[in-house]
Amino acid sequence: MQILYAKKTNNFLQEEIYRLQGEFKKIKTREVWEYPESVRNHPLSIDLDLCTKQGFLGIYDTTITEVGFRNYLNRFLQEPIEDAKLNFHPNEIRNILKKNTYHTYHLLRKYLVPEAETNEKFPLSRINSEDSFWKKRRFLKGFFPIWGVISPLYIVLGLLFDLPLIPLLLLINGILFVTYRNDSLKQWKEIKALSSGASRFRKIFVYLTKERKTTKQMIDQISSLGDSAELLISPLPHLILNLICLWDLWKIKSLENWKKKFGTFWNDLQIEIIKTDSLLPFANFGFLFPEASFANQSSVGNLSAQNLVHPLLPKSSRVFNPLTEMKPGDLMIVTGSNMSGKTTYLRSIAMSLLLAGSGAPVLGSGFEFPEFQIHTLIRSQDSMEDGVSFFYSEVRRLSSIIQNADSSKKIPILFLDEILKGTNSKERFIATREILSVLKEKRTIVFLTTHDLKLAEIPWAKRFHFTELEKEGQMDFDYQIRDGVSGSTNALKILKKEGIPIRNEKE
Repeated sequence: MQILYAKKTNNFLQEEIYRLQGEFKKIKTREVWEYPESVRNHPLSIDLDLCTKQGFLGIYDTTITEVGFRNYLNRFLQEPIEDAKLNFHPNEIRNILKKNTYHTYHLLRKYLVPEAETNEKFPLSRINSEDSFWKKRRFLKGFFPIWGVISPLYIVLGLLFDLPLIPLLLLINGILFVTYRNDSLKQWKEIKALSSGASRFRKIFVYLTKERKTTKQMIDQISSLGDSAELLISPLPHLILNLICLWDLWKIKSLENWKKKFGTFWNDLQIEIIKTDSLLPFANFGFLFPEASFANQSSVGNLSAQNLVHPLLPKSSRVFNPLTEMKPGDLMIVTGSNMSGKTTYLRSIAMSLLLAGSGAPVLGSGFEFPEFQIHTLIRSQDSMEDGVSFFYSEVRRLSSIIQNADSSKKIPILFLDEILKGTNSKERFIATREILSVLKEKRTIVFLTTHDLKLAEIPWAKRFHFTELEKEGQMDFDYQIRDGVSGSTNALKILKKEGIPIRNEKE
């Protein structure tokens, strides 16, 4: 077991190094189809590549509980947490990182599961206080302790002294066993789930509690009860024990006593474990990148940053860019040549928002954000099955965003990449202008990238651009944002570079 734990720790440290170095392809992450359908089909997941092999959700996932994993996903996507008790305050991540340099690392090591496969998630059951088993069998609850003692004694004495009625006694016990058999199996299932969780998460239970003696007693007792469940694998001995002494009822009674003694304590620790499990990916992000800083929430709804960068860019490739102050209703139009960094800039802002909204630090400084509702329309998808084109899919998404803005108290923030690209330029300009006017009225902060320089003429827009540089006849990019509208294009250069002839370039 120690060797296995050492190997697991070594693998964890190696993955941490890959995260630091930006070698994300070397990290074993989940396949897209392994995420819940609601997550992999979420607009943010699609537009920001969150669920791809090198997406943020997989790269920084350190969760090991099933519920903790779901909470981590929902937290990052700004979706409601299924149980309010499992939610955590944004300051909790800040507090973990403040305690000391190695606190996060120690927490993660305690959360390692030696027998687990990479990305495997485990259940950690909560105790159900309602006891339906004895509720249906109030008479049996008071009767069986007496009968369960008399019955085996009589059978032993009967075999020694040839007493009568042993077959009748066994028949009565057999009938009783049949009446509670189905419900007792449910109780055994709960015993096995609690025992498995106690054994698997033993180190974490002890690490997170101040009452270590009570915690060890709780785990030892339920683990011992769980060992009894091994007998269910052998049906004949299990049947004989129930015929002799109503064995299942004794174990169910032991479970009831354990719940009365430790139930509230277990549930409180279970909540603490899952909460910590779901926030550790964010805390670990801050631990790996101490240069990241925590954002401040704006009381007037503004969004700005001194500088920021996409969190998945390796250190060697990072180019930090500022974000000018954006107030509710503001529009930023970003123009620029192909591959110059327009879409990456939008994604950098969106990812920083998601990190800040999750309570995690942001790669950048001076990040200020409002209470927001984020929308992205970067990668539209058509549907052959539903007969929906790219254009109509985009229109439906825009309509939904506009309608949601009416009912939301949060500031809507929308990221658009080449809006309405599925229609002609004349109608696109008219439609885009009207859509942006409506979004301004609804106090939506909008970021729009475009190659259509006419769109940059919209009067209330803040205009920025990226461009390419030319060095020794070759295109070069510095990925720095600049004021104003782009004056350069490079589409024809790219075509010629790839061997596609352009015969009438002057036209």
